[in-house]
Amino acid sequence: MHTLLNSIDAVANVEGLCYPKGFVITDKYQRSPTYPNIFSGGVCIALPPVEVTPVPTSTPKTGYMIESMMTAIAHNLKAIIIDNTAPSTQGASQAICLADMGDTGAAFVAIPQIPPRNKTWFKQGKWVHFAKIAFERYFLYKMKTGNSEPFYEKAMLKALGIERLK
Repeated sequence: MHTLLNSIDAVANVEGLCYPKGFVITDKYQRSPTYPNIFSGGVCIALPPVEVTPVPTSTPKTGYMIESMMTAIAHNLKAIIIDNTAPSTQGASQAICLADMGDTGAAFVAIPQIPPRNKTWFKQGKWVHFAKIAFERYFLYKMKTGNSEPFYEKAMLKALGIERLK
């Protein structure tokens, strides 16, 4: 019987891998402190919630934050498997979001994503809908060409104080 809301028994029931609410425990390098050969990132990992809720929740994660986690995992796997060194790359806890809501939307930046924040920015309007469509096409283009972080994107985000990795 599935006992934990929004969790997978094969993962959630492994002693020391998850918190009781089903989120995977990771260290700053995105790996399990109990099982160092297991890495995890994205919406399933345990980040401290901003406040206690009656249902299992964790801090919301944006696509950019998840990309940051996955990039850190890739770097750390390379360190372990190819370079024979310890993991040393951490994802940056920064949020960039274009939330499409039909013919309008909201855009925000939060650095770091989890409070207290040093930088925040928020705007809403019809332009976000079009920006989201443009971003989706740009993102798919990047994936099809195999260039997940072009130099110009990295330079632009760095100029705004946003970096994918620590």
